[in-house]
Amino acid sequence: MEIRININEYADVSYIKKLLSKVKGVVSVETDEDVTYSWRKIENSDEFKQLIKQSRNEIKNGEYEEFSRELIDSIFRKK
Repeated sequence: MEIRININEYADVSYIKKLLSKVKGVVSVETDEDVTYSWRKIENSDEFKQLIKQSRNEIKNGEYEEFSRELIDSIFRKK
């Protein structure tokens, strides 16, 4: 069986590996350091730029929904 854990760029990977290796039943802990994501990398990606362009076009064309302040506050539990 395999468990996949995603961590942010500031996580202490060596500590997490050491901690997980102490858990009963854990056979090995491996990391794939080639797969790292950072906000800077995402912002500079072509996919993100295309998504922003698409969003701006949708807003420009009136293809969006407006929500009430009460709904937004209820979603984020702001009282």
